[in-house]
Amino acid sequence: MKTSHNRPWSQAEIAKQAFEMLAIGNVAARRAQAKNRAMGIANYYSIAGRIVSDADTGTQDSQMTRSLQSRLT
Repeated sequence: MKTSHNRPWSQAEIAKQAFEMLAIGNVAARRAQAKNRAMGIANYYSIAGRIVSDADTGTQDSQMTRSLQSRLT
């Protein structure tokens, strides 16, 4: 971890650090989702205000589910 400097951070430095943290969080989320799938646990998402699962349930939401799965792979 970087040591604290007694100077103000530039907007570019703040943005870079924010993107680095976001990337770490995204990797962790993808790993957790993959682990859930391997254990047979569905992952749920909100798409256009509707809750959908990445597990194909054969319901009317299956088209949204397939769309979601294609974006995740």
